[in-house]
Amino acid sequence: MEKSIVKDKELVIISPKVTNATRCNVTEVLSEEKFNVKLQTKEDYENNESVEFFGVSGSGVLYFETKIENIENDIITVSFPEKHTLIQRREYTRAEINKNILIYTDEKTIRATIIDISAGGMCLISDTKMDTKKQYQTDIKLEKNLAVSCQFKPVRVVEQEDNKFKVSGQFKLIKNIDRVALAQYCLKKQAEKEHNV
Repeated sequence: MEKSIVKDKELVIISPKVTNATRCNVTEVLSEEKFNVKLQTKEDYENNESVEFFGVSGSGVLYFETKIENIENDIITVSFPEKHTLIQRREYTRAEINKNILIYTDEKTIRATIIDISAGGMCLISDTKMDTKKQYQTDIKLEKNLAVSCQFKPVRVVEQEDNKFKVSGQFKLIKNIDRVALAQYCLKKQAEKEHNV
């Protein structure tokens, strides 16, 4: 865990009280028990508050929960967690959604509907057969404060009975902060689904 938390590492901190995820950077690893982060924007966190952290690590997303030990201006001291999760690309949590999007090529605009999404990619339905040798530009707005701009590379295209195409693929040229936001979004959706069952 300590090897994943190093100086200048960018993380996302989330509190149940704060509606937006807040970007921060590790400024100092104080010991094997705690480290400091500097917030990129001003938010009202409190001592002893439970928070969640997300960060990109290798080919996956690092996730852990911990508590705030101290706050001085925009510097927050937090404890290393007792446990953490490294969500590998193949293990990314998927969320089932129904969201219309536009996908762009140099020649045309393709209309599609996302049926599920993860931090690694998405599955969609489209009237257009997409080429697995190409990458497509797309902008995905999932929530008021969550919009992702990236390239989408189809991996599998299956023609359906209604002359539509089911396309599964991976996100390419996606910012780390957007991949982290997607991972957090999908974990939240999974928790909501389990709570409503």
